[in-house]
Amino acid sequence: MKVHIGCSGYNYKEWRGPFYPQKLAQRKWLEHYASVFDTVEINNTFYRFPRESMLENWAATVDKKFQFTLKGHRFVTHRKKLKEAARPVKDFEVLAKMLKENLGCILWQLPPNLHRNDEKLEEFCDILDPSFKNVIEFRHNSWYEPEVYKILEKNKIIFCAISSPEFPDDLITTGKTGYLRFHGTSKNWYDHLYSKDELKEWHKKITDSGLKEIYIYFNNDIHAHAPKNAVQLKELFGQD
Repeated sequence: MKVHIGCSGYNYKEWRGPFYPQKLAQRKWLEHYASVFDTVEINNTFYRFPRESMLENWAATVDKKFQFTLKGHRFVTHRKKLKEAARPVKDFEVLAKMLKENLGCILWQLPPNLHRNDEKLEEFCDILDPSFKNVIEFRHNSWYEPEVYKILEKNKIIFCAISSPEFPDDLITTGKTGYLRFHGTSKNWYDHLYSKDELKEWHKKITDSGLKEIYIYFNNDIHAHAPKNAVQLKELFGQD
C-alpha cells in the first residue's frame, strides 16, 4: 500500500519553533516541509483560485514525487452547492493540471447545511473529470449511507473519511484509493493532539482496509499538533 502522510497546509506562523527552525525564512518553509513529508493539502485554494505563478513555484520547490492535494473552491461547494457548477469546476481543473505529476487529489468539501440529495450528487459526479483523483468530504450525517457510497464507487469518486467529534470514526472507502482527514476529536476540533494509542487504532484500520493507496492529512494545525502527529503516524508505518 502506498501511504501518503502530510498536513492540511504548511504556512502557519505558530509552527515556527515547534516544526520550522526559528531562523528559517518563511519562503523556505515549503522546502523544509517537503523534506519531512511527501504530500500537503492546500487549503487556500478553497478561498481563491490559485495563480499560475503560484502553482509553478510550488512545483519548482519540491521533487517530482511530492503530491499537492488542492481543496476545491468554495464557490462550487458552498455558494452553488453543486448546482450548475460545470464551468467553475472546469476552470479549477485547468489550473490543477498545471501541477502535472505533483498533483495528488482534488478535495471537494461540502458545507454542513448541505443535506443528502442523491440526484444533486449524481449530477456533480458527472461534471468531475475522472482522470483526477476526486474526493468528496461530507459535513452532514445524512450522507453517511450505503447508497451514497455506491454512487461514489460507481463514479470512481473517493470518499473522505474523517476523524472528528461529530462523524462516524470509520475508514469508509469507495475504491482502491482512500482519503483520511484528522480534524481532531476535541470540542474545538483543530486543537487536539492525538495520542499514540489513537494513532495506533487508525494505523490498524488503514492496514486492514485492503486499499492500494491512501492520502492522509492532519488538520489539527493549532499549536503545531498536525506535523507532530503526522510524523508519529509515519513512524508507525515505518517511514523515515
